[in-house]
Order: sequence, then structure tokens, then C-alpha cells
Amino acid sequence: MKSLRLGSASWRRFIVSRRRGGSSRTVVERDVQRILASVRRDGDAALVRLTKKLDGVELTTRGLRAPAREVRQLARAADPALVAALRAMARQIEAFHTRQGSRGFTLRAPDGSKLEERVLPIDSAGLYVPGGAGAYPSSVLMNAIPARVAGVSRIVVATPPRALESNPAIAAALVLLGLEASVLRVGGAQAIAALAYGTRAVSPVAKIVGPGNAYVAAAKRQVRGLVEIDQEAGPSEVVILADDSVSAAWVAADLLAQAEHGSGDEMVVLVTPSPALEASVLRHLEDGVKNVANVAMARRALRSGAVVRVVDLEAGVAAVNALAPEHAQIMTRGAARLARRIVAGAVFVGRFAPVAAGDYGIGPSHVLPTNGAARFSSPLSVLDFQRRQSVISVTRRGLNRIANGVSAVARAEGFPGHARSVELRVSGVLDR
Repeated sequence: MKSLRLGSASWRRFIVSRRRGGSSRTVVERDVQRILASVRRDGDAALVRLTKKLDGVELTTRGLRAPAREVRQLARAADPALVAALRAMARQIEAFHTRQGSRGFTLRAPDGSKLEERVLPIDSAGLYVPGGAGAYPSSVLMNAIPARVAGVSRIVVATPPRALESNPAIAAALVLLGLEASVLRVGGAQAIAALAYGTRAVSPVAKIVGPGNAYVAAAKRQVRGLVEIDQEAGPSEVVILADDSVSAAWVAADLLAQAEHGSGDEMVVLVTPSPALEASVLRHLEDGVKNVANVAMARRALRSGAVVRVVDLEAGVAAVNALAPEHAQIMTRGAARLARRIVAGAVFVGRFAPVAAGDYGIGPSHVLPTNGAARFSSPLSVLDFQRRQSVISVTRRGLNRIANGVSAVARAEGFPGHARSVELRVSGVLDR
């Protein structure tokens, strides 16, 4: 890990290097554009053709949807202890998300007019579940439960054709949520196209969420506007603010937990005013990296990571906020006080709150903004599956009260038709 000082030229270069948005995606974007056009034109036939070409699996148009009985059968192959853990995790996630959302409000005027904001669920959502190493049952729960709590009536799950067979825990998570009858056995950009445009096998949805590879991300970007999408997530990130009150072994373990995700581009950063803690953490990292998953990629993530030396914890808060990471851990004296000023997707406070606990079952969503987007973005929540609409009920007295102002501003903006639509009602010309 690089050793940096807050405010130095190398620190500024490190900040710039972590902003990965806007990188060149030309080849992927062109390929995805062709896939989307093919599905939009040929529907299910294109899904069958692309699944054979890209996944090596031959399906029929009738076989694009997985039968519920098949998903339940696959789910039975999952470890019962794991299923029990997923069930407990789902309860925690639902308990947290049930407290989110809004019921709207009503403002009543003395003249009888009424202004309302109604909060309603979107009617449908598509959940993309990747195959291979990126297929996590915990992510199924984290994406689907907020949608269900919001009241979304139709959730469609799209996943590559072999995903459920290779990972029965995914099937178990879907059964746990009652989604076994809603599975489309299609992956990649073609799955996003099916969810956005609709085919005979699946009706289009209002919003698409869930992680995926570069092709899935590009497809989501290209269909946005026709449907809504979740935020585009990058590799996992953790920034730990720690002083000499915490175990260096614990700090190192938490850094390694993020480094093992497997892309090699994970952001692992320690911010500390303690030279002794820095030296001890680096030793523990070297000893511990051989014991994590994806050792080669974890070493790569550590090489691009950093220890940021600061003069005190106040400067440490500034360093964390400059990165606005996906996860921030505050393991210091007075951690609760410092945590109130931290900017991150999720903030973990104290020695006994590692990011891993948040990944598996505490309750808040682990679908979080990355690449510094925590400065302006939020974790996936019930709010992401709701829409708000205004409802305006105006009485005669209410319109009389505002008519002169509406007319004056409309005419000043060059819209006499707007003004006249109000003036006619006030004058009573059409009131007969």
C-alpha cells in the first residue's frame, strides 16, 4: 500500500485516480447497442439466439421462463444452515426497510382547496442476478426486499441460464422471497433488453436493479429513460479511520475483507495519525493476504490502496470525506462523535462494527454508491421503488385567490393561453 500525506501532490493524484467515471467504453457500448436492437426487433427469438451464442445454452422460447417447480427443486440442494441464515437475514433487512419511505402529506387551504403528495409504489421492477462468482444470495435479498416492502406488485428476476444450477443458494433466496415463478433464464445485455422492451416471455418493467458485468452496466445506461435504473456500482471500497486505540490485526482483517472481492480494483484505504498503527497494519496485511479469496487480485488491490497519514482525527475526517467511499469504518476514540460528520454510503461506528457485518444481515442495504457518489447519492432503499405524484384540488374561491398572480406571470412569460385558461374560469364566461 502506498503511504500518502493528506494534501500532498501524491494524495491529490490518488483522489483523481479513484474517480473512474467516464472511462472509454466504446467497444462494449457498440456491442450492447446491437444486442438491444436485436431483442427489440426480434423479441424471444433474439433471446434464444443470443443465449446460445453468448452462453452456450440452447433454450426454446417456452423455456425462457424457469418453471417454479424447477426453481424450488434446485433450492432444495442448498445447505439448510445457509437457508436458515438467509431467512434470518431477510427478517433483519425487512425490519429495517419497513421504517423507510413516506406516506405523503396533505395541505388544506381555508378556501377549501387541497394540495396532496401521494406516495405510490412503481408497478414493476426487474432484478438482475449475475451468474458465476458474482451471484450472491445476499444481494438478491438486498435488492428484492426493499421493492417488496415498497409494494411493487410485479418483480421479474433475470439470471443467466446456468446460474441457479451452479448456485442453489440463489434459488433458495428466490423461493424464500416467493419469486420462484418469476425467473427469466437469460443473462447479459439481452436480459436487460427483455426487461426494458418486453417480449412474449416477459412484460416490460418500470425499473431495473442489480449488479452485473460491463455489458449489463452498459445496457442499463442505454435503456435508461425508457425505464429507470439503479446507480452504476463500481468495485467495493472501504476507508478506515483508525487511531492507536484499536487492534492493528482487526484493521488489517477489515481491509483484506474488501480486497478479496476479486476485481483487483477495490479501494482499500487506512487513514490514521499513528505511525505505529500504520507499520503494524502493513505487517498484518502481508501475513493475512495469503488466507483470503482471490489472493492475486487482493494483492493487486492492496498495491493500489493507500495509508493516508494525517496530523489528527479532524484531518482524518476530511480525508475520508474527500474520498466519499462506499463504506467508511470509524475505529477511534470518540468514534460516534466523528461518525456524525462522515460522508459515505454506509458508516460503521466502533471496533465491533466491521463492514462484513453490514454485508450479511444487520439490516440496511449493502447496495451502496461507489466512486465518490456518496457525496450526492444514497443506498438502495424503499424510496427507490416508489413514485410521488402531486394531486391538486382547487375550489372556485381558491382559484379566485391566485388568478391575478397566475395571469400576470403567464403573460409576462409569453403564454397568453395559460392566462386565459384561468381568466375564463374567474370571469365565469364558461360557467353555464
